[in-house]
Order: sequence, then C-alpha cells, then structure tokens
Amino acid sequence: MTISSIINNSLTGLFTSQAALRTISDNVANVNTEGYARKVVRLDPKITGSQGAGVEISGIERVVDKFLVKATYETKGDAARYELENTFHSRMQALLGRPDANSSLSGKINDVFDAISELSLNPLSTILKESTVSKINSFGDEIGMLAENIQTMRLDASNQIAETTAKINSLLKRIDFLNPLIVKETVSSGDAGALIEQRAQALSSLSELIDINIVDAGNNKIDISTKSGVYLIGTTRRELQFNPPGTVSPSTPFPPIKIYDVDPTTGNLSTTGLTLDQNVSSGELFGLLNLRDNELVAMSEELGALATGVMNEFNRVHNENTSAPPPNSLVGINTGLGAADPHNFTGQSTFAVTDSSGNLVNSVTIDFGSVGPNISDVITAVNAGLGGSGTLSISSGVLSFTAASATNGVSISQVAGSESDRAGKGFSHFFGMNNLIEARSTGQYDTGVLGTDAHGFNGGGTINLEINGQGGTKLASYTMTITAGQTFNDIINDLNSSSLGYYTTFSLSPNGELVSTPNTGYDFTRVHVKSDSTSRGTTSVPLSEFFGIGNRYQIDAAFDFGVVKRIDDDVNLLSLAKFDDTALVGESAISFGDQRGGIALQELENQNVTIKRAGGLNAFYSTLGQYSAAVLADFGFRAQLAEDQSADSSTLLGELNQRSQSISGVNVDEELSNMIVFQNAYSSSARMLSVAQDLFDEILGIV
Repeated sequence: MTISSIINNSLTGLFTSQAALRTISDNVANVNTEGYARKVVRLDPKITGSQGAGVEISGIERVVDKFLVKATYETKGDAARYELENTFHSRMQALLGRPDANSSLSGKINDVFDAISELSLNPLSTILKESTVSKINSFGDEIGMLAENIQTMRLDASNQIAETTAKINSLLKRIDFLNPLIVKETVSSGDAGALIEQRAQALSSLSELIDINIVDAGNNKIDISTKSGVYLIGTTRRELQFNPPGTVSPSTPFPPIKIYDVDPTTGNLSTTGLTLDQNVSSGELFGLLNLRDNELVAMSEELGALATGVMNEFNRVHNENTSAPPPNSLVGINTGLGAADPHNFTGQSTFAVTDSSGNLVNSVTIDFGSVGPNISDVITAVNAGLGGSGTLSISSGVLSFTAASATNGVSISQVAGSESDRAGKGFSHFFGMNNLIEARSTGQYDTGVLGTDAHGFNGGGTINLEINGQGGTKLASYTMTITAGQTFNDIINDLNSSSLGYYTTFSLSPNGELVSTPNTGYDFTRVHVKSDSTSRGTTSVPLSEFFGIGNRYQIDAAFDFGVVKRIDDDVNLLSLAKFDDTALVGESAISFGDQRGGIALQELENQNVTIKRAGGLNAFYSTLGQYSAAVLADFGFRAQLAEDQSADSSTLLGELNQRSQSISGVNVDEELSNMIVFQNAYSSSARMLSVAQDLFDEILGIV
C-alpha cells in the first residue's frame, strides 16, 4: 500500500465519519419532533480499479416502513374524517337535549297531546284553547329550530370545505416546490434527507385532509393522486377552487370543487373540466362533503317527514270538524288546480251554512259520483243546492266557501260511511279549507291527478332537472319545455326518454304522486331542480312545486311550522265540534260545548299513521309520538356511530404510530452508541493520516 493510498483511505474515513456524526446529531436534535423518521448513513467500500480506495457514502436514508407509512396515511384520513363528523353530530345532540326532557322534540309533541286532552274535557275554555295553540306553536318552534340549525351546520361545512381546499392547495404547492430540490440533491449524491423529511411532514398533513396515492417517479420524486386516480401533482401541479354560497337552504345548489392545472412558469390556471367531489373517499374534505350532502340532508328529511305527518293528521281531523260557531268564510290553500280540472273525488261531502247559534240555515250533500267530472261542476252543484245562502268558488288555485250573510258561518264535513276521497284526503282536507297547521310546504304531494288528465301547464315554460349522485355530483341534466294541450303521461314520457331516464324512472303513483325510482346501480341518485319557469294555468304553481320534486319540499315542511294565522289570532276558531248532518233547517246542527272534534284530535296520540321513507328511516306505520322518538333515536345512532368510528380510528392510528415509532423513531441510547463508534472511526482515520504524514516527513528527511 502506498502512502498516498493511506492518505486517501484516511480522508474518506474522516469525511464519512463526519457525515455520520452530522446525521446522528440531527437525529438526536429531533428526538421529540413528532413524525420525524431517523436517518442512517449507508456506507459502501470505495473501489478504484481493482484496489480498495477507502469508504464512500452510498446514501443517507430515512428509516421507514413504506407499508406502515401508507397505512398511517390512510388511517389519518379516516381519523380526521370521523373526528370532524363526531364534532358536528355532538353539536346536534346538544341541541336535541335529553329524550326524556319536556324541552326535547318528543317532550314537545307530548305537551301538545296533554293540552288537547285537557281541552277536550272543557272545549269552551278560552285559556285551554290558547294553551293548545301555544303548545302546537312551541312544537313548531322546536322542529323549526332544529331544521334551521341543520342548515346552519351545512353552511359551516360548506365554508370549511373552502378552508380545507385552501390548505390542500398550500400543501400541494409545498410538495411541488420540494420535489425538484430533492431530485437535485439525489442526482448529485447530496444529502436530500432533510428535504425529504419536510416533504413527509407535508404529506402527513395532506393525508388528514384528503385521500392520497403516492407514486415514486424516480430520483426520490413523487407524484400524488387521489385513490380514484385524479392526479394532483404529476407533470404539473393542480389547484382546487371552491366558492361557497353565502347562505344555505334546502334548495341551495352547491358548486363543485373544480380542478385546475397550474402553469409552472406563469402560475396561471387552466381548466381541466374535472371536479373533485366524486373523487374523494377519505380525510376531512370527504367528511365535510358527506355531512353537507348526505348526513345532514338525511336528518333534515326525517324532520320534514315528522312535520308532514303531524301537520297532515292534525289538518285531516280539523277539516272533518268545525268550530262553534263556524267562521263566515273558509279559504283553502293553492293546490294548483282550476275549475276546468277533473275533481277526481269519490264519496260524499256536506256543505252547510249555519247561523251564529249553530242552527242550520241550509245545506247540500254532494255525491261526487253523480255530479259532473270537473271542479266547476262541483261548484255549480254546491251553489245551486245552497240557493244563495253560501257561495263556493275557486280563483288562482284557491278554493273558498263563504256565507252570504255576515252573521252566518260555513262548514264542510264528511258523510259517515261514504266519505269523500281524493288521493287519501277528504274534500275539505285536500283543498286545505279548514287547516289547523301550516308550514313553508305541505310536505305531501299526492295530487290525485291521473296520467290521462290534461297537465294544465302553460306552454313554453321550462324546467331544468339534474340527477345528482353521491356527494352531489351531477350525473345528468335535462331542460324540458312544456307543450300545451298534453297530458301528465306526456310529461312522464318526456322525462323518461331524456338523459335522466338512464339513472332513474319517473312514474305516477295511484295517488298522483310523481315518483322517481333509481335504476339498478344508481341507488343513491337524487333529483334536483335547477330552475323552473313553468306555471299551471293562472295558479302560478310551477311543476316542481305541484309535484314536490326533489327533497326540498319535504324538508321545507319543518320550516315556519305553526298554527294558521286565523286560528292563532282567534283561538275560538279551533274545530272542536262536529256538524250534525241529520239536522233540519232551523234545528241545531252545531252544538256549543261539543267535544267530538277535540276528542278526535286527542285520539291522534294513539293512532297509527303511515309516514313515507325519509332520510335513514324506512316507511313507518306508527303513532306520531313513536315516529318522533324514532327520529331522535336515528339522530342519536348517527352521533354514536360517528363517536365510535372516531374512537376506533384514533386507536388504530395510535397503534400504527407506535409501530412506526419503533422502526423510525430516534433511540437516544442507540444514537450515542453510534456516535462513539463513528468518533472512534474518525479518530482512527485521523491517526492513520498522521502516520502517513510522519512517513512523508521521514522520507523527505532521508532525501
């Protein structure tokens, strides 16, 4: 061995020992840094030709288990998602209160029936009437408060989506900045460990926000995509954009999260035509989308279904009875029907006029099977039968019944054993003539129309419908233009033959409800109304409202829920009595103190009713109180599930972190031991260099 080779070997030993000591020092300094992976120096013998030439560093590597890293990223995404969902559900549980408390939803509906029970025993008590009205309004306030708060939480989720996309963009920009620096250090045999560590920290934070798939692109460069395959960092970086709406209601259309390419030179954005909503499966972003578009919507639908059930049943009973004395006029709701429409009623109803004492002035019983087919025929028959003592009319979709004398009152009642019926409702109930409760929408859209009936919508109006998949992703869109003079079947056929028909099938139920049945493979699709300029005749009722298209109208039943204004202003208009259809003219037909209407309302507490499928609850056949309890139970189940999933994913993440720490974590004792080894190696190399120097000096001295 030549002296020069001794010097060369000594120098490589010094340099590698110095690099190893720097690495050990870095490890010890980061012993308490969360997520830090220790680094090790990989040494290889240096060969020149066929001779050993000392030692060289083949690389400084982070000690990680790639399988554990991938599993940790996935679990971090799940943990972040469930923790966020648990936070939202906890907020909702705080609003609901204890199920056994009077302030809860179940407690409020129990209070209503308790008040009605007392009132039915003393129907002349104004104080008890006011108490009953107050309790109904209190129930409405409670269900409305919950409905409003759910929409507020959807707004919060939407705003957080905007914040989360901004964080994702920042992390992607950071990773994209580090990538070329790491490549440069790698190809030049430099130490890229610190840069890789910074990138790993950014990836760890990114995995909490969105699911990521990491691909090694060579020279320690990585590409990033979602698990569905939408790349975020590749040949170029991409940026997300989401503009949240300022307010949120059940009908609010949320814009998608758009994906743009970023020009690496100018930083300008160019559209890709892609959206991220349907391409996310984990992380905080997925949790926010799931809450906004699924969880909270389902809870809203359940509240709307409860409100619809209570409103429909109370109105049904109230329309079958009358106040004592009855009001001078009954004015219904806008049904969207006109005088020329088929009445489609069966059975019989009695239209009566009584004086202020409840004595019969005049009445007429209409057999809907015997009068003409249209609503105008019913109006003509009623007015002819009353002989001028009362008038039935319809204007802009609203039916009204008014006594000719200001001191008289009117009532509409069912004929026992031959009750009138259209789509499961009596005549007065269908037109909302004597409703007790009103809300932003009726929540029930059994229209009673037949497919062969003329649709009655003005020609030229348009309605734009979308089919949305999971996460609100638009699958198809169609704008239908109304053609005058056609039938409801023509509308159904038009919708089914459009692009919407690939995902769902439209039909009319026997009760005239427009039904959208998802086709196989598209169970989670929803119909959404983007715009609607249609109008049915002179009623101004658009097609979407006539049929209650989309879940907006079902959800809206929980808003502005309360006793109708005329009864709220005058509690004596509560229909606690029943019209006696056996009374003759001049005889008492409505008795003051009659309890039968109040008892009928009280009996609703124990009557089973059918409530259609809503949210996570299948169709129910139960009492209103039981359905209310089921809604609260489902809310509680969702909250408990989110809490359990959050706890489980956090436990799993802790286990993975512990296992990763055992592999990648810094062991101070081990590092100090390595430090001694490399210190000794450094000293030995220095000693060899000193010996080589002595040899050179000796040779030079001889010369």
